[in-house]
Amino acid sequence: MFGSKKKKKKKSKKTKDVGTVISAGTKIQGEIKVDESIRIDGEIEGKLEAEGDIFIGKQGKLRADVKGADIMIAGEVEGDVIADGKLEIVTTGKLIGDISISNLIIHDGAIFKGNSTSKMAESKEQKDTKADNSKKKRTKSA
Repeated sequence: MFGSKKKKKKKSKKTKDVGTVISAGTKIQGEIKVDESIRIDGEIEGKLEAEGDIFIGKQGKLRADVKGADIMIAGEVEGDVIADGKLEIVTTGKLIGDISISNLIIHDGAIFKGNSTSKMAESKEQKDTKADNSKKKRTKSA
């Protein structure tokens, strides 16, 4: 009772709480950057970058390059997508564009058309390239 203090949980930037909402009927052209999670039920043309998660609702339509932590698509996206975590395309979702992801989930009925690159494969290629370059430097100096 006395002396007990409730500790406040500190929220990280990648919190699941949605801090920004673009509602249905809203149309935005340009570049959007947010430090939090965002939900889009409107339309965006341009570029979207979030420090947190990105939720694209059934009514959401993006003609934009998208970058975020975890990304869930229930609407339509035409553009390249980079997900630091997982990319999930649900049954009503449609994605046309190239993706770079750590984890990909595509539900039955979802549409994906594009190229996929695994972040694990990218980092392995970078390590292999660095190793090859250092071998070349050692061979030239020998």
